[in-house]
Amino acid sequence: MPRIIKEYREEVRKKIVDTAYSLIIDKGYHGTTMEEIAQRLGVTKPALYQYFPGKENLYAAVTEKSRQELTGLLERSYRNRNIREGSAALFEALADYVPRFNDMYAETLLLAAHNEQMRDLLRQDRIEDLRIVQHFITRQQGEGLVSRTLDPRTLAIACDALINGLLMDIMMGLGKEEAKEIWLKALEQLIREDCFE
Repeated sequence: MPRIIKEYREEVRKKIVDTAYSLIIDKGYHGTTMEEIAQRLGVTKPALYQYFPGKENLYAAVTEKSRQELTGLLERSYRNRNIREGSAALFEALADYVPRFNDMYAETLLLAAHNEQMRDLLRQDRIEDLRIVQHFITRQQGEGLVSRTLDPRTLAIACDALINGLLMDIMMGLGKEEAKEIWLKALEQLIREDCFE
């Protein structure tokens, strides 16, 4: 019997996170209330607090869902492709994926300036995002697709900074195709060039 209850609890938790995720993407962190999430789910607000003690805790779960999507994007982009093809596919996927989160992320950065708990959440989210990329690079090194002489953490940070900067440049007017070509050329210089041939 406890197993059924635990499975039910996980299913309910997932529904709460999915609903919050959708609302926060559409309306932002401030624009989304726990009451609205509860109404959308057809439950009471106190029922939400049984799963998440506060809005920040729920937001942490939303960022974890976003991280899982990032992992999926990485895996799908490079599956059955060489580094150049996979990197091009990743850029395309992120160029479509990231704009949905710009408003939420900008709002969260503003909140973090005055909210230590939100700052900690963002810091942890950043660490986890980079860990995912670093782990991916390490696996690519194991397959001989990225030089083993490169430090995976440094490369993860460099790739993350590069792609985030280029995505920001697209928002500011840089052409998407030009940004993608810069991404691919920069990667050639960051990793073993013969992987692109």
